[in-house]
Amino acid sequence: MSKLFFFRHAQASFGAANYDALSDKGIAQTVLLGNYLVAKKHSFDKVFVGPLQRQKHTFEIIKDIYNKNNRSMPEPILVNGLREHVGHIALDKILPKLQETEPFIKAMIAKTKANPKRARANRLLIFQHFMDEWVEGKIEVEGVVSWKDFRQNVKEGLATILGNTESGETNAAFTSGGTISSITAEALNIQDEKTVASLNFSIRNTSYSSFFYSKGRFNLLGLNEIPHLSEEMVTFV
Repeated sequence: MSKLFFFRHAQASFGAANYDALSDKGIAQTVLLGNYLVAKKHSFDKVFVGPLQRQKHTFEIIKDIYNKNNRSMPEPILVNGLREHVGHIALDKILPKLQETEPFIKAMIAKTKANPKRARANRLLIFQHFMDEWVEGKIEVEGVVSWKDFRQNVKEGLATILGNTESGETNAAFTSGGTISSITAEALNIQDEKTVASLNFSIRNTSYSSFFYSKGRFNLLGLNEIPHLSEEMVTFV
């Protein structure tokens, strides 16, 4: 039997020009995770990392902590299927149209203009509304990877990881919330796409979800765990 840990990247720079960069708080979260893993003597036979900056940087910080504590960490294996969905990009691209045609989005924008302090919260509400429509194919956005293709890419990435996992190994993957939600859906055979997408909103930064893999069976062990974070360090972006 093998065990796999899927780590969500640390807090990204929500609202900044480069969302893909870790925030200062995200770096602090990663240090806490790295110190926790070292203290608990976690070791990994293989490590898989997604192609995004925030995914790779999270791993790099933890690898550095392992090195400073004379603990070994395998060189990462790049898996493109660990990439996050592009819902934020899709929303940005189509938002000018939606704010003219979608009453909910139009109302949220009006509320933000009336109370700019609600801009961040209202933006998240708009994103949740958009995701509900986008994942079911009710909104199409040209020029971006669709939710359907994202889900297929994750399935292929998971197959790559499982295909490179030997019996008895403990392996790790550094990825994103939507990807972990999709992988969890594979383990639990969740078919409803809105349920898969909504799970993403609960996956906390630097949390880990663990799975058992044996004889072709892939089972959920633990979801969204954060024993290394205090309440004030918990974030979701």
